[in-house]
Amino acid sequence: MDLLIADDNPLSLRFLAEAAGAFGHRCATAADGAAALALARARRYDLLLLDVHMPVLDGPAVLQCLRADAAAASRETAALATSADVDASLRQRLQTAGFAGVLAKPVDLAGLQHALAAAAGGDTAAPGSDDSRSAPLLDDAAACRSLGSADTVAALRALFRRELDALADELAACLAEQDAEGLRERLHKLCASAGFCGAPRLEQAARELRRRLVAMPAFTAQDLAELQGVGAATRHALGAAT
Repeated sequence: MDLLIADDNPLSLRFLAEAAGAFGHRCATAADGAAALALARARRYDLLLLDVHMPVLDGPAVLQCLRADAAAASRETAALATSADVDASLRQRLQTAGFAGVLAKPVDLAGLQHALAAAAGGDTAAPGSDDSRSAPLLDDAAACRSLGSADTVAALRALFRRELDALADELAACLAEQDAEGLRERLHKLCASAGFCGAPRLEQAARELRRRLVAMPAFTAQDLAELQGVGAATRHALGAAT
């Protein structure tokens, strides 16, 4: 199949494109919703994988624009949504928006292969697991199951180390500006990156903080302390593992 994959998280985008390519599919990629919409208007793809949270245009907005554009080449193409935060309410909203299925990130190779095969057959894709639980800083076996090979794990963990190097400054900026929406978006990306790279304790901490933010009128340095500590410990463990 010819796939269009859109995700603003470089780790997610690289994994999805490389994994789908390994399954024999041809992939075009976009790092934001506007780029994805332009590609989908210009060419007919067999399947769209659209991240729910993207800058400029999110996944549902991309699909809405396509369906409303009679001249779009991929107007009728089936679409799967991808997200690091999937619950029953979101699944229902995405189904109503026209998505054929939802993939919960991080999705492993088996889950992605099943979803692509189901989409090719016209069935709804089975969702991935979004369980969060206490775990070690690094889980190499889980990372290999998700990414398929030790070489891919090493390559994506190198990107992840750079992401973690910037984390403290990004959290400090969100705190100084009381930017709750920016913090939620940063945590959303962190959940996906940590999940793909086998950093389950950090994934759990990010998910928990994102959940608690909903009820916070404001957040403090103390609210961010656990995440910062787990992030620093994970970065140290990644450095030691190389």
